[in-house]
Amino acid sequence: MINETDAWNSFLQSGSVLDYLQYKAIQNAKEGREHAEDQDEILDQWTDHQTTEYR
Repeated sequence: MINETDAWNSFLQSGSVLDYLQYKAIQNAKEGREHAEDQDEILDQWTDHQTTEYR
């Protein structure tokens, strides 16, 4: 699998739109994983939240 740096270097050498799109896809996937980890931390803040009890 090609990494972000290799994808960027391929784009610099070729100037191809396809190489740029490959670079952006790798970059977005990396950012998506980081964002997902951030979301998990936010959701964990409410694990002890008490809800209303109806009787």
